[in-house]
Parts: sequence; structure tokens; C-alpha cells
Amino acid sequence: MKEFLAASDLELGMFVAELDRPWLETPFLMQGFLIESEQQLAQLRGLCRIVLIDRERSESRHMRAPAATPRDPAPTSVASERPLTMVRQSAPTDFFQLLKLLKAYDSEAPAAARGEAPVFAWSPSRTAVGGFGGGADESEPAERGGVWGWLRARARRLRRREAPADQVSDESDEPTTDHPYPIDVPLEQELLAAAPIHAEAMLAVKDILRDVERQAPPDLGRAREVVQDMMHSVTRHPDALLWLTRLKRTDRYTYDHALDCSTYMMVFARHLGLPQDRIAMLGMAGMLLDIGKLTLSARLLAKTTALTPLEYDLFKTHVESAMKILRADASIDPALVEVVALHHERIDGSGYPRGLSGEAIGVFGEMAGIVDSFCAMTRHRSWRPAVSSQQGLEALIGLRDERFSAGLIDQFVQCIGIYPAGTLVELNSGEVAVVVAQNRIRRLKPRVMVLLASDRTPNANPHTLDLLYDPAVPGREETYRIVRSLPERAFGIDPAQFYLA
Repeated sequence: MKEFLAASDLELGMFVAELDRPWLETPFLMQGFLIESEQQLAQLRGLCRIVLIDRERSESRHMRAPAATPRDPAPTSVASERPLTMVRQSAPTDFFQLLKLLKAYDSEAPAAARGEAPVFAWSPSRTAVGGFGGGADESEPAERGGVWGWLRARARRLRRREAPADQVSDESDEPTTDHPYPIDVPLEQELLAAAPIHAEAMLAVKDILRDVERQAPPDLGRAREVVQDMMHSVTRHPDALLWLTRLKRTDRYTYDHALDCSTYMMVFARHLGLPQDRIAMLGMAGMLLDIGKLTLSARLLAKTTALTPLEYDLFKTHVESAMKILRADASIDPALVEVVALHHERIDGSGYPRGLSGEAIGVFGEMAGIVDSFCAMTRHRSWRPAVSSQQGLEALIGLRDERFSAGLIDQFVQCIGIYPAGTLVELNSGEVAVVVAQNRIRRLKPRVMVLLASDRTPNANPHTLDLLYDPAVPGREETYRIVRSLPERAFGIDPAQFYLA
């Protein structure tokens, strides 16, 4: 069992499997070693902030999983024949620690994304970039920029599909026989790779939208590069970016909606098995669907009551405005512009701006309409509170063969699942949890992190449960199950208190 620890928490006897910097930039000769002296401890604490330890290769007192917390499922319950250690190995207890470590460096992300040196930057002495689990690629310059630089280097390595074999998940949570993009990296690993990508995507979106607000031509080059990185992350493990997209937010709906749509479009396209160039194109289209709204008045966009017919006609012009903005870029993909043009069309002819119907809209246009609708419903608006993911999917199901093709709606529901990553859920124990990752074989049994106790008090150190392994509810002869999904911020939950928002 591998676990991420702050370097300050290291002890003698622990086996170090990976550092937060290239091995060749350290005095350690072995890429993976047992801590045997105080000198090694001091060196590690002076060089690193995050370290991956391997408990199975550590000395005896470090070879077992961390002690059970009071709210962990009881291993002796008759309701489950699987030992607690098996549940822990499938749902690592250090997931919250990993989120805390990422959050600790989150303030450095904007500076790192702009190429500025963060406070804890180092000066590498060798031209090398170490991979996750060791190994170096001397064809690239070393990353400067501390942990975020290291994470970006790892993201590039993962994009080239060079993750070492011992870091590949033994058990994929998705069937691998037919799908062109099997999940073959653990969520924790992909979350580390996706975090700096998401940070750069946020900056790219802000730059584009601010340019449009200032009536300046937006520079889409940076966004294209970021979307390529997002696409590679989504194809490796879609739940990582879904996590970050749902749980991190800006102070403006337009920014959040752009990232939501970009991510969900790519996750949907991946599910359908589309080629990577089409996944990236759809991700870019999702990011730019509402770019034309920034040409409308702030008063109109912030209105909390129903629009008048005249206001609605004015509102609908945002599609034409978006097409005009995008077509001004000579390098724009015409297919992307067409997706933006079609995302408000509906198969019954009730959409706009052209009132198209049936097959005239096309698959990509319908995909954009479905994603745009779902993302809008599940985010708070000035005139309407957010609904839960389950309620959003139910609303879309009600539009099958009315506004959207039944086949595409069904595929989207299968893609997202009833409990997408980042969804708040209530458990039969009365506890409230957030979905960490889906189980793509048994959709009703995702992996969750328990945020609130049964009395609705916050857990200072939320633990994870993998419902696939039927963990037992303490004190009851029943296993954990989800009772219902909840809208974001249910029970006053502040994402910033628990994870990455």
C-alpha cells in the first residue's frame, strides 16, 4: 500500500518510493530506498515537501495500514466477509491527506502556470526530469517551480503513456475489452497530474473571457494547449478532472460553466470512443459555448425574474456573437464553430438560432446541448439554485425524444452515472459523503469520502469508503449504501473546508 506523506511526517524505517522532484537532482543513489539514518531524514525534509512511501516495503511497524479511525467500518461485522484491510487497499485512507497536500500548494498554481517561480522553488543541478516511480528523461529540461512544476512534468510523462508498470492499477474499474481508453492509472496518480492542468485551464478561460469583455480578439492558442492536456487526462482517468471541475470554482458562473462544459464534453466524447482529435475539439467547443454572452449587458445576465419576449430575443443573439468572435480567428476549426452554433438547437425545432430539427442538428451539436443543459442545472444561478446531479439527469431523461435524441441521452446517463465524481450523497448511516470515483461496473457502489458524521458534524479528517466492497455500518448488521444524492452545499457544506475549492 502506497501513501502520500508530507516530508515532515517521515520516520526511520519507511520505504521511500517516490519524491516530489527528479531523483537525479538528489543525493540518493537508489530510486526507492529505506530510511535508515537521521541524515537521510534531514536530507529528505530539506529537499522535498511531498513523498510517496510504500508500507509493504517498509520495516515491520510501518507495514500495516494506519490505525482505524472511530468512524471507520467495523471489520468484525457479519454483514461483510471481506477484511477491513482489503477495503482500505481498494480505498486508500490517505486520499484526504493527498487533497490537503494539493490544497497547500494550490496558492502557488497561478504563479506556476504563468512560469513564475513560487516561494519554494529550487534550482536543479542536473538536466533531467524524474518520472513517478523513478527513471529520468534527459531529453527535457528540468522543471523549475517546486511541486507544481513536478506535477506538470509528470502530466507530460503520463501524456506520453510512460507510467512505470508498478504504478499501473492491478484492477481497472472499467471493462477493458472494447473501450479504446481503458482506465489504467489510479485516481490519486491522475489527480496529481490533473491538478496543474486544471489550474492552467482556469487561467486560460479567464484570459479568453476577459479579452472578449474588453472587445479584444481572444488568444485561443494557450487554450488549445491546455485542452490537449485536459484531453489526455480525461482519456487516462475521467474522474480526476471531474473532481477538480466540480469542486473548484471561481467567483463567476461564466468561468465555471466554461470549464464544466469543456470537461463534460470530453468525458462524454471519451465514453463514446471518439478519436482524440475529436475529443479535444469538443472540449475546446465546450469551453467556448457561451463566449458570446459576454457581449450582452450585465443587467440582462444577472436578471432574476423571467425575461420578457424582447429580452429573450436579445439573449438569443449570444450564439451569433460567439460565431462572429470565433470566425475572426483564422486558425479556428470550422467544426468547432458549428458545434457552438448548434448547442441551443433542439430536435423538435424549438431551439435557436435557426430552429433546426431532427438529424439536421447532428451528434456533436446535440452533445453540446445536453452537456450545456446539465452543467447549467447543476450550478447555482442568480435566478435558480443548483439541483443535484441525479435530479439533473432525471430532467434530461424527461426530454428523451422531445428535445434530445433518446440514444444520446441514454449514453450520457451511462457516461456520467447516477453519482458522478464530486457529487454529495447521503448514506444510510445518516452520514454525508462526496463521491471520489465511480465504479463503472457497479454504478450504485462508488468510492466516497465521508464529510459529515450522522449527527451532521464535520469530520476533521474524512475517511474513504469503497462501497464496492460492502463495508459495514458500525453497530449495525448492514452495509453502507447511498440513500440519495444531494445538491452542492447541502447541509451548509463548504467545499473549501474539506477539499480543493
